[in-house]
Amino acid sequence: MHKIVLAAAITLLAGTGLAAAQQASAMHEGHLNQLDTDNDGGVSQGEYQTFMTESFVRLDRNGDGVLVESEVTEVFTPEQLAAIDANKDGRASRNEFLNQVMRDFATADRGGDGHLK
Repeated sequence: MHKIVLAAAITLLAGTGLAAAQQASAMHEGHLNQLDTDNDGGVSQGEYQTFMTESFVRLDRNGDGVLVESEVTEVFTPEQLAAIDANKDGRASRNEFLNQVMRDFATADRGGDGHLK
């Protein structure tokens, strides 16, 4: 799942379609630079969480605090949304979304230093 969420971040940054997101295997340097708000050469866990929190707000088109399939079809497949939906109610809450993307960040953080480079 971590590649999907990182690819989703690319999609949210670049405004490209789902096909491009699914083909991306990691964030490109230019995308990392956009998330690197303190310009230290990497994306910290805090920077990533801030970005993904803002991304959730953008994805949640009706502002009800949950993501449903019709809101995320350009970013996630139904299976990906189902994987985020921890309580299996057919919707992904902000907490479910953030829990998943932060687990994915931890998986992508191969050095274990709290930074993606």
